[in-house]
Amino acid sequence: MNREMPQDGTDTGGLDPARRAAFARELLRALTASCPGSRAELRGSLARGTADEYSDIDIAWTVPDDRFDACLDAVPEVLGAVVPLDSLRTDPDSRNSRERRLLFAAFRGLPLFWRVDLEVVRRAGPEVVRRGNPEGASAPVAGRTGPDRGDPAAHGDDWSRPASALANAVAATKAVLRGQPENARGLLERGLRRIDEPAAVSGRWRADIRRLAEAAAGREPELRPLADRVLGLAESHRAQLMWWSFPADVRERVDELVLAGRNIQAVGAMRESGVEPRPELHACVEVLDGRHRALADRIPPPVRPDVDTMAAAARALPRDPVAVEAVWDGDTRGWIVVLTAVLAGPWESVDLDGFRIGAAGTGEASRTGRELAERLGVPFRFASPDEPDEDAPRWWDARH
Repeated sequence: MNREMPQDGTDTGGLDPARRAAFARELLRALTASCPGSRAELRGSLARGTADEYSDIDIAWTVPDDRFDACLDAVPEVLGAVVPLDSLRTDPDSRNSRERRLLFAAFRGLPLFWRVDLEVVRRAGPEVVRRGNPEGASAPVAGRTGPDRGDPAAHGDDWSRPASALANAVAATKAVLRGQPENARGLLERGLRRIDEPAAVSGRWRADIRRLAEAAAGREPELRPLADRVLGLAESHRAQLMWWSFPADVRERVDELVLAGRNIQAVGAMRESGVEPRPELHACVEVLDGRHRALADRIPPPVRPDVDTMAAAARALPRDPVAVEAVWDGDTRGWIVVLTAVLAGPWESVDLDGFRIGAAGTGEASRTGRELAERLGVPFRFASPDEPDEDAPRWWDARH
């Protein structure tokens, strides 16, 4: 069971907790139905109601004494009938146990974060106490009681150290995304030591995760597909991994600037953070977008001037406006519609106000633009009200 490897590198559907909950319910149903008299139940954070979007799925499956071996043999088929398996491995500390086995399952097309830790327990054996799984560890059940503790016969010797190191890489990615960089550092160090690599971790998380994944695949080429999925996972979260690579004082300063609406200065603070190599501009803009989402409930809405104020500003221009025009523009936060005063001789436009899509939208921009144009006694024009188009013809193009 330890050699079934991933067939693709996709994690489709996103980290939707409702999707994970439905998947977990289907696993419980399938396990219980496959063995009359058995009981499957959630454990860990999902059972406690404390799970976040990154939490894995812990299941305890208690089976009748005389069905223990048969149920273990059936696990690949039962789980694979719910969603095709990418890999199924056994915890070496329980591989030969006659009372309990702990299996780790990953599924095709589902996020690597949503690994299933399935504990199969023989009902007649001594009660097993499950106290949690420090993710990425090769022996996830800590402090257990029962016959496996200190019983060499229960342990196996064919555990793949590179596969375990890749589990550490996934767990480290999860720890960073949860804002737990020190936990991530420990997981990466243990993973590197497990495959006899230098354990120094730089804190540039995407690079550190890549180093561990590549080293694991180099040690065991059969793991290349899984390593590629780990690399894809880190790449898909590159902005968040970069965010946590900045020192704490830089993160604090960037958030202060974002809340003050000083986006350019926030990007500059990231670029001048001292992190080497120097973060590229496009990567900092991606991080900035993530901070806007994270701080959305704390960012005050922009104060928009009323029609009277804009009309007064338009009348104070060097030449009288001949039209009011709504045009598309964009910044690091997305698309905006800008109201402009159009001046003739020569043609020129002067920005008066902007309406961010998602906050006000094109409808309010159009209504305000018409009211302003009526106030000034000039026409109003919006060449592309239904979709963003920075190259839409301008007012003076229409005049020719």
